[in-house]
Amino acid sequence: MDPHLIESCFQLVGELLPSVWKSTFETKMQNKFSKPMVWIGIYIAVASLLCILPMLADLLHGFKNKKLWFPCKYFTLNAVSLTVIAVAMKLPMDLNNPMPSAVDQAAKLGSMAFMCTMMANLLPSLATMDSKELRTNIVALAILLITLVVNVCIQIETGVIPLVGYLNIPLQAYSSQRVAIMYVTMLLTLLMIHTCSALMILKSKEILESKYKASHETSLEDLELQQPAVEKLKKHVSNHWIMAETGSPQFMTICSATTAASGVICVLSTALHVIIMLFTIPYMPYYGSDYKWSVLVILLTQFTGSILGTVAPLSRCFASLSVNVSIKWIWNHIRVFKVESYCTQKLSDLKQNSVPLKFSNRRCKIVLQYIKVLILNFYIAIQKTVVVACKMITLIPIFFVVGVLCCLQCWKWLKIMLCASYNASVETPAQLQHNKDLSLYVLQLQDDMELAQRTLISISKSVTHLIQKAEKQQPTNLRKLLEEWSGFEGIEKYDLHQVPPLSKRKVCGLLELTCSDLDSPSHISS
Repeated sequence: MDPHLIESCFQLVGELLPSVWKSTFETKMQNKFSKPMVWIGIYIAVASLLCILPMLADLLHGFKNKKLWFPCKYFTLNAVSLTVIAVAMKLPMDLNNPMPSAVDQAAKLGSMAFMCTMMANLLPSLATMDSKELRTNIVALAILLITLVVNVCIQIETGVIPLVGYLNIPLQAYSSQRVAIMYVTMLLTLLMIHTCSALMILKSKEILESKYKASHETSLEDLELQQPAVEKLKKHVSNHWIMAETGSPQFMTICSATTAASGVICVLSTALHVIIMLFTIPYMPYYGSDYKWSVLVILLTQFTGSILGTVAPLSRCFASLSVNVSIKWIWNHIRVFKVESYCTQKLSDLKQNSVPLKFSNRRCKIVLQYIKVLILNFYIAIQKTVVVACKMITLIPIFFVVGVLCCLQCWKWLKIMLCASYNASVETPAQLQHNKDLSLYVLQLQDDMELAQRTLISISKSVTHLIQKAEKQQPTNLRKLLEEWSGFEGIEKYDLHQVPPLSKRKVCGLLELTCSDLDSPSHISS
C-alpha cells in the first residue's frame, strides 16, 4: 500500500475526528439541556389551567345568579393574574427554540388566541379599580403585551414562525406568518381598547355616582310619602337593586362599545384558532420541538380555554342591546362618529391643567405647556379614533340582532296566518307598567340610551330570587332582635347618605337584611 495514501488517510482522520467529537459533544449537551423542556411545557399548561379556572368560575357565577353579562368576580387584572398569564405565554415568547411541526406552530399561534380571549374577559375588571391601581395594571399589561408582540415579530423575521410549510395548508393566506400578524393586530387593538376604556371609566364613575345620588334621593322621598307596606317595601327593594346593578361600574363598562368590540375580536380570534385546529388534527401525533409531547397538552389546554372564555365576551356584546327594534333605536346605534364627552373628558381636564413643574424662566414653562397640549390633543384624537372604531365593530352584533328579530317577527306572522288557533304571547298592561317603573331606576351614562328589556328583567328576577331565598331561610337571631326592639322603624328610616355611592357590597348587604326583615311581625306592626 502506498505510504503516502496511508499518511493522507491518517491526516484526514486527524482533521475530522475533532469535529466529530465536537458535534457528538454538542448533541449530547443539547439533549441534556432540552430534558427540562418537557417539564417547562407542563408548567405552561398548568399556568394556562390556572387562567381557565377563574374564567370558568365567572361563567358559572353568572349563570347561577342569572347575570348573563358575566361580571368579573374571580378573573381580574392584578399582579398575580399578570404573572400567571406571563407564564402561560411562554411559547410565543420563545425566540430560539425551533417549532418545526404543525402541532408546534399551532400551539404557538394558539397561545396568542388564548391571550386575546383572556384580555376580552379581563376588560370589565378595570371598572373595579381606583385611579392608581388602574394606572399600574394598565402599564403592566402594556409591558407584557408589547414584549409579546416584539418577540413574535422577531420570530417572523428570523423564520421561527415560517411563511409556509408548517401548517400544511394549501392556501397561502393562512400561513403561519400571516396568522401571527393577524393575532398581533388583534392584540394591539385590544391593548388600545383597554387603555381607552381605562380613561373612560374614570369619568364615567363620577357621572354614575351623581345619578345614583339623585335617584336615591327621589326614591327616599317617595318612600316617606307613601309609608309602604310589605309589598311596597319589596318594590322599593327591587328599585334599589336595579340602581345598584345598573349603577355598577362593571355593568357600565360591559354596556359600552369598547366591551362589545373586544367581544367581537375575541370571537374572531377563537374562530381563527378553530380553523387552525381543524387543519392540525391529522398531524396531532407528530411534534418536533424540545417540548415534545407537552406541546400537545399546551395546545389542547389553551384551545379549551379559548372556547370556554369566548362565551362571556360574546354574551356581553348583546348585554345592552334593546330588543325593541325601532328607527330611533337603529339610529342611536349607527351614529358611530358621535363621540360622547365622557370618553375624552379626562384627557381634556389634563389639558386644561398647568404644568406642575416650577421654572424661573417663564418662556420655558410656556413651551412645555404648549408641548403638553399638543401631545394631549394627539392622544384625544387617538381616543376618538378608537371609540369610533369600536362603535363600527359593534355594528356587527347589532345587525345580527336586527336580522334575527326580523326573522322571528316574520315567523310569528306566518304562524298567525297559517294557524288560526295560535295565540301570540303579549305582555299585559300590568307587566308593561312594571317594566316601565323599573326602567325609571336604571342608571345610564346617557339619557337617550335604552337598556335591553331582557337584561332589565334578568336583574329584576335576581332580586326576586333573593327575596324568596330570604323568606325560606329566616334568621332566628335577627327575628328575635327585631321583635324585642320596640323603637325599630325598618329600613325606610335607614340613613343611607353615609354609604358611599356605588358601594355595591354595602348596598347588597342592606338589601339582604331588608329581605330577611320583610316577614318580621315587629316590622309589620311598625
